Amino acid sequence: TDSRHPPTSRREANAESMARRALTPLVLLLAAPAAGAVSLAGHSALASGLEARAADWRAVSQAEADERRFWASEWSDLETDLERLHDVVEPAPAAHKKHEKSPLAGLKLNLEPKNPADLIPALTMLKGLYEDGKSRIGHLNVREKDLKAKFELKTAEHGRRIQAIDARFKNHTLSAEFKTNETRDETRLFSYWERVRERQHKQYHTSLKIQHGTLEKVKTMIDMYEKTISGKADKATISKELRKVGGGALPEIVFLQDTKTATARFCEDALKELRAAQKEGQDTLAVDIE
Repeated sequence: TDSRHPPTSRREANAESMARRALTPLVLLLAAPAAGAVSLAGHSALASGLEARAADWRAVSQAEADERRFWASEWSDLETDLERLHDVVEPAPAAHKKHEKSPLAGLKLNLEPKNPADLIPALTMLKGLYEDGKSRIGHLNVREKDLKAKFELKTAEHGRRIQAIDARFKNHTLSAEFKTNETRDETRLFSYWERVRERQHKQYHTSLKIQHGTLEKVKTMIDMYEKTISGKADKATISKELRKVGGGALPEIVFLQDTKTATARFCEDALKELRAAQKEGQDTLAVDIE
């Protein structure tokens, strides 16, 4: 296993270790006489707080597992879409096909069309990619809104917890030592959630950028295919549209091939960015919480 990406089980074990560690003071407290640093009521409040803290660290473990599952699926789906789009506009060499399964396997596409009718299956696939992309963006936006709201609740809860610790210290139901420990633990836990939120937001924006770029290219391809199939393609108008995609003047060749070249270049760049974001997310998730 790559040491930079510890398996999920190790990270979950770390969180579980933190949960057990949170309960250790409770065991010591119950073994000690009630008279002393804190009152009996203080014992009860502290015990409740320690149990809650253990539950918090278990929530950490679950959050990490959920985050990894979501982005593994998200990046995989987007990667497949980009590879499909790339193979439509620039089919892989025969030698390459022998070693790796094509993302277009099972789809009846003519990747070397000789007439407009040959473009119809690919056009259907492109329209499917476009609808899938729109749906994925919608789901990402809903998820981001939900995660933002949940983090706002965690922020408010953190503030209340710090205030409660201070209040218990001031009314002498919490010793100075336990106040220091509880404040440290609460701050550490909230710092973790801040990093989780930062990672979520960054992954969201990276994914959204790639998704919108992909939709733009797919839409351009759909327009080109539809105009070619219908015979309504106007070379002057098409050249202007293609310059927007390709970023410069295009040679006097078949306009459809020009847009394919520009789209293939976009897919290659987007796949690099996607894989870098995927690796960055894995590296961040691998940070040890011990």
